[in-house]
Amino acid sequence: MRRLAVLLLTLALVSPTPALASDNPYATLFSPTADASVPLNEPLLVIGGAFNGESGGITEVDISTDDGATWTPVDAHTEKWTLVITPTTPGPLTIHARAHTASTTGPVTVSRTIQVGGATTPPIISPNLFLNDAPEPDANDSDTAPVELGLRFLPDRNGFLTGAGIRRGDYTGPVTAHVWSSDGTLLATQAAPAAQRFQQITFTAPVPVSAGTEYVVSYVTPAGGYFATENYFTGGIAQTPFYLPVNAGVYSYDGDFPAQTWHSSNYWITPSFGV
Repeated sequence: MRRLAVLLLTLALVSPTPALASDNPYATLFSPTADASVPLNEPLLVIGGAFNGESGGITEVDISTDDGATWTPVDAHTEKWTLVITPTTPGPLTIHARAHTASTTGPVTVSRTIQVGGATTPPIISPNLFLNDAPEPDANDSDTAPVELGLRFLPDRNGFLTGAGIRRGDYTGPVTAHVWSSDGTLLATQAAPAAQRFQQITFTAPVPVSAGTEYVVSYVTPAGGYFATENYFTGGIAQTPFYLPVNAGVYSYDGDFPAQTWHSSNYWITPSFGV
């Protein structure tokens, strides 16, 4: 009996089980994208994720912008995380990220260099994060008033705005999309039929856009029923070929140019770019 007990104990110690599996926390970085240009002395939103395989248990992610001399911890219990930084030195800036579980600090698993100030035209990233990062169900706004919802953006190169994607809320009827210059000049109008969930609107005539110039893409929902996520655009988002400034989400209840903001809200509108 004693020999059997020893044998069972030995097997328990050497047999791999999920409980004894090593933690391998891994951090990812979605935004900003590599080599994107960002403004000097303006808040920048860094967005990423983290995972630990089937074991889970991610607790936080550390971010460094000084080659690991110092680290800033960010809560990542949901395996998603955001951090606002303000670049103050022109030139290249490298962001490093590592993930934690309760028992393990992982190695640096992502390093990404961006350009502070100046202008770059890196390869276009498609699809964009702010298109894929779908709103939670509780982002469905109870507002039922007619409203124009928009997004401010700056392209990083000359080209064309070919359309817009919108995430649908409760209202699924027809909508009208618009493109505006930053001074409120209407550049294009496009009617779109009823749709559910996500709708891609294609402009009959693509709208020429210039690098470094701000535009607004928007749509009118005649009965509210849209998605809205507050405290989203707390920093700029740099995702090639677009830069979205702080408070990029805008709206208007007056039937004119959407220029008002509310708690840095995201109304889930995505411009589509072509060359």
